[in-house]
Order: sequence, then C-alpha cells, then structure tokens
Amino acid sequence: MTQDRFSREIADSGRKLAAARKARPTAWRYAALLGAGGWLLVVPVVGGAYLGRWLDARHVGGGQSWTLTLILLGLALGIYNFWVYYRRGSGE
Repeated sequence: MTQDRFSREIADSGRKLAAARKARPTAWRYAALLGAGGWLLVVPVVGGAYLGRWLDARHVGGGQSWTLTLILLGLALGIYNFWVYYRRGSGE
C-alpha cells in the first residue's frame, strides 16, 4: 500500500517537473544559456590561437598560417558547440 502511494508521488513529481521545464523561459534562463554558450564559443577559438602560435613557432619559423587556420577551425567548432547547447537547452 505504501509502495503504491510512493509510486504515485514520484509520478506526480515527475509530471510537475516536466511541466515546469516546458514553462515559458525566464530572463535568467536565457542569461545562463548565453553565459555558458559564450564559454563554449570562446574556448575553442582561444585554444586554436594558442595551438596555432605554438605550431607556427615550432615548424614554420614565425609565420601565421597555423594560427589563422586553427582560429577559423576553433570558430567553426565553437559555433557548432553553441548551436548544440542551445538546441538542448531550449528543448527543441
């Protein structure tokens, strides 16, 4: 008897949580989404810049070909990361 009651309470709790997640997003939700998304965009770009500078100093002898290439690749990866994160966070 208590197990049935417990199961009903868990199911009700799950329904309330699902309804709350589908509720209209607040400004704080968007701020959190953009804040975390910013890091997802910036980290690959900065990482690409540092790795590119290291490769240029190590192999090319002062050029900037690796730096520019890896910055662009980091930008593409960052945009993809942000897009995936946004799609998961917005519930689409």
